[in-house]
Amino acid sequence: MYVKRPKEALPASTEGRKLRLLSWNIGRGYQPERIAETILALQPDIACLQEVDWNNQRTGSRDVLQILAERTGMFGVWGIEFLELHAPARARRLAGGGATGNAVLSRTLPSASFRIELPSAVDWQHDAMNARLPRKVRRRLCGEPRIGARFCIAAEFPFAGTRLVVCSVHFEDKFGGASARFRQFHSVVGAIAARGVEDGAAIVVAGDFNTFDSQIARLVVPDTDATALGRPKGVTEAEWWKRALLPPTGFADPFAADDWTFRAGPLFRAKLDWIAVKNAAARECAIGPPSSSDHRPIWVDLEVPLPSEARTSPASLSRVKARDL
Repeated sequence: MYVKRPKEALPASTEGRKLRLLSWNIGRGYQPERIAETILALQPDIACLQEVDWNNQRTGSRDVLQILAERTGMFGVWGIEFLELHAPARARRLAGGGATGNAVLSRTLPSASFRIELPSAVDWQHDAMNARLPRKVRRRLCGEPRIGARFCIAAEFPFAGTRLVVCSVHFEDKFGGASARFRQFHSVVGAIAARGVEDGAAIVVAGDFNTFDSQIARLVVPDTDATALGRPKGVTEAEWWKRALLPPTGFADPFAADDWTFRAGPLFRAKLDWIAVKNAAARECAIGPPSSSDHRPIWVDLEVPLPSEARTSPASLSRVKARDL
């Protein structure tokens, strides 16, 4: 984990009660200059990024986060998720040689940063040869040989008289299904609690939750469980997260379950990207335009209520309707 400092940082903006938070899987960062332009246009105070490359052949052996930090004038905190190995089986667009990971960009330097290791649903280094896994899963692992595992990078900021903890996550999509992904979410929440974060602190868990499971997805992905975590048949994973899984945790995401952020081909669209918030109110949210990634950026304007004000409940938080830009 390391911090990228821009040549000149933008003014700090977490001293008030409001801020804009963006989350975006940038798809490795093939065109970092274009990604930086989108970030500048959306004007976030904090951005959670996933699939951020460093020194990989597929992205020109560039330090993507350094470019983003310099172009946006924001501080960047980045950690390694996977070492991307050279292999003949890799397509040119997936060529490795470096590392990829998650990052947090911010207009002001965090007061602290740390990483949280997530429970593994698949061993990326060894399970390509695991005969107990479905053949399609093993084939996908062979196509992207890696060393590492899913993790969360987190940053803390002073905000509105309290602490703001922001977590950038990328949950597993290759094996384990919805149960594994929700277990990874719980591990993030538990790790934050273990750090002694006070009950009233604002917490955000944002990123690519990979909530793709649906009737269409089950045609091509072999390890999904249509009724995992009590989900009724015919209900998408994103809808079940919204309806049943998130509410008991105290977190809420302001987007609707059908506010798609990822598209594959002409038929498949799904909400894979989330901004799950606790102890803060969402005043507005939107989905940004596609830009050098198969995911669309999403953002939310957050406000922390004064101590004398009632806390916004998860139900009221989720009523803010996303608007496309």
